[in-house]
Amino acid sequence: MKNIFITGGNRGIGKGLVEIFSENYKVFFSARDEHKAKSVIDSIENENIDYVTMDVADEQSVLKGIESLKEKTDSIDILINNAGILIPGLKHKIDAVETDDESILKTFNINTVGVLRVCKAVLPLMRATSRIINISSGMGQMEGMSTGSVAYRLSKSALNALTIVLSQELLSKDIKVNAICPGWVQTDMGGYEATLTVKESVESIKKFALSDNFPNGKFLRHGEILPW
Repeated sequence: MKNIFITGGNRGIGKGLVEIFSENYKVFFSARDEHKAKSVIDSIENENIDYVTMDVADEQSVLKGIESLKEKTDSIDILINNAGILIPGLKHKIDAVETDDESILKTFNINTVGVLRVCKAVLPLMRATSRIINISSGMGQMEGMSTGSVAYRLSKSALNALTIVLSQELLSKDIKVNAICPGWVQTDMGGYEATLTVKESVESIKKFALSDNFPNGKFLRHGEILPW
């Protein structure tokens, strides 16, 4: 049975991924708050699910969380870096020159550096043929880059760059790394006017994660390769 680790698994796409993968596989997820993590366990009621408490914004928290993960399993086959933020006040079209430094740095610390922290810590558990999926966004796509939400856009563009770097550096270990855009999804972050339900989005992600033709160093949406 494959072991899956999903960061930010207590709500939205993350919780949807926990639920859909646990139908067939052992799933571990992270949440910053133990109460929220336990509520996921209680609501899904599947013995294939376990959790660790971890804040990807904090290096010591990540190290402690992954040490806890190592006590629960000796291997991770698929790592899905899902944890991320979009500061609510920055959702709308606030110009870059009016965006404060703190918001940019906080977003970058979680959405980009947080992913690297987790990858560093989890890699000792990953064997050859393992896979890493970074949940990115079309808002970080350089081609067709628009305005507004500059903190989020910058963090996801940088995450895409990190994906390319890791995909090359981990090639010798036979670990493949890709970034995906989950689409515009009906979550607290995406808003409830979005075109995709969580179920539709996570079904697509699961299909891609388990695909026999899993690429390396690509940016995709619903299995289709996108330009960076």
